[in-house]
Amino acid sequence: MPCLLIIDASSSLCSVAINQGGETVWLTEDQPRRHAQRLLPMIDELLVDAGVQRSQIDGIAFGRGPGSFTGIRIATAVAQGLSLGLDRPVAGISSLESVALAVMKETGSERVLAVMDAHMGEVFWGCFTRDGNVCRVLTEERVGSPEECLKDIETFDGVLAGDGLKLMPFIECSQDFAMVRPEAKAMSAIALEYWNQQSFGDPIDHSPVYLRQSVAWKKLSEQPSLLKR
Repeated sequence: MPCLLIIDASSSLCSVAINQGGETVWLTEDQPRRHAQRLLPMIDELLVDAGVQRSQIDGIAFGRGPGSFTGIRIATAVAQGLSLGLDRPVAGISSLESVALAVMKETGSERVLAVMDAHMGEVFWGCFTRDGNVCRVLTEERVGSPEECLKDIETFDGVLAGDGLKLMPFIECSQDFAMVRPEAKAMSAIALEYWNQQSFGDPIDHSPVYLRQSVAWKKLSEQPSLLKR
């Protein structure tokens, strides 16, 4: 069984997890605007707690978005830096998928529509269905107005989840899982599935997903400050 490191900073949460032998340990902090300062120290802390050396890591997975532009950049840069330094493959994981899977595991639901606050008066959303130990997307992940998302919700038969539901246009929707945000521990099962499917690869093939076309991504070489200790 592989030893996989999973990192996510696509929301106000900063989280890391290690999947070793199919068992997951994790560390999560609510650290808005401090992801760059906390992500690497959290990785080191979790490695020590798990008794894992960096050299023992077989692959690195990261939350590729959508979500916080800055957080996604940071997680991607850290994943790329570790990948290059350790010569290990990487895989990007959907933030919306991690929200959906977390709720599926908690409720046993087969279908989840995940909604995340995209700010600027918009939301990210996607519909997912259970697929074994993970889930798969039913409709393409989208960004748009809450009203556009509500049109999909009207015809959706399943559970709603994600912090986007706290926005006023969704006030009449179920708020039971409105506090669920992307987290590395939920991404752990997805990372293991990707590993088994041989979906890990070169960092250049695993880029952030913003859904907004106007957002620019800077290459690792253009943002060295994110990797300074």
